[in-house]
Amino acid sequence: MPGSLILHHYDFSNYSEKVRLVLGLKSLEWRSVEIPATLPKPYYTPLTGGYRRAPSLQIGSDIFCDTNLIIDELERRFPQPTIYPGTDASAQRAFISALERWTDSGLTRNAINYISCAHPKASRFTPEFLADRAALLGKPEPGLLHREASANKNLSQLRPQLDWIMNILDDGRNYICGENMSLADCLVYHPLWVMDQLAERPTEIIPEPVRKWMNRVNDTGHGKPKAMTGSTALVAANRSSPGPPLPSIPLDGDPKPGRKVAIAPLDYGRSNPSTGALVSIDSRQMTIQHTHEDIGTVHVHFPRLGYSIRPVAG
Repeated sequence: MPGSLILHHYDFSNYSEKVRLVLGLKSLEWRSVEIPATLPKPYYTPLTGGYRRAPSLQIGSDIFCDTNLIIDELERRFPQPTIYPGTDASAQRAFISALERWTDSGLTRNAINYISCAHPKASRFTPEFLADRAALLGKPEPGLLHREASANKNLSQLRPQLDWIMNILDDGRNYICGENMSLADCLVYHPLWVMDQLAERPTEIIPEPVRKWMNRVNDTGHGKPKAMTGSTALVAANRSSPGPPLPSIPLDGDPKPGRKVAIAPLDYGRSNPSTGALVSIDSRQMTIQHTHEDIGTVHVHFPRLGYSIRPVAG
């Protein structure tokens, strides 16, 4: 169990779905820890040092945050079958990295904003959920008239993006990059998938050719998950030791290893940083050491892109 892949996630998290599809593409066995969609998260934030967003991947007492870093780690540890199946893997990796900037930001934002305003009575949108997300985003909860206007505004932004996806699939290919499924499919799929999940029915605005492609992606499945409780995951962390840290190659102005720091997302969730002693830092990722009475010492890993780091007192 200490070396198992443990994914902390919740069912309708679209970013979690991205990782679940990669686990399925690679046919991996993994432990599934369902965490709450809203605060508090008593078996989760002790692992991450305060970071609240889902998902994270736990391997013993190493905790990988953010889907970008999680997927890189899965590809590093389990290179076959690859998520970059093209003849030029380097070029495909660069293309997919750029694609991810679009799908994780604009496409996801428009999809979720549209569906939450177009289907405000769906059971997912409890008062607790809406209040939590308003606090997470630092915005007031929208009123009815604002919802209608926002639904129309986001729909106008979604339609051309759906056309882009249609254009990619127009030549009859089965997947975004050709005849083999790749990470690109996971990236484009999850913002569309979450509209169905939040509306609790197939979303009418998704064109039929895109829907057929989504069905092919969905058929990949999620690998071989096995349920695990949050308390058992804490025990697994406590029985393990973090792996050796990467060498530090700091950039100008970076805190020095050993300094207490706070790491937070740049977009949303900035009020819930992860704090601990900086273990290593370079141009691509950052690692902090965090200690908690229930788990002992863990290393929490973050990508550099999309996150801030600052020294804190202590």
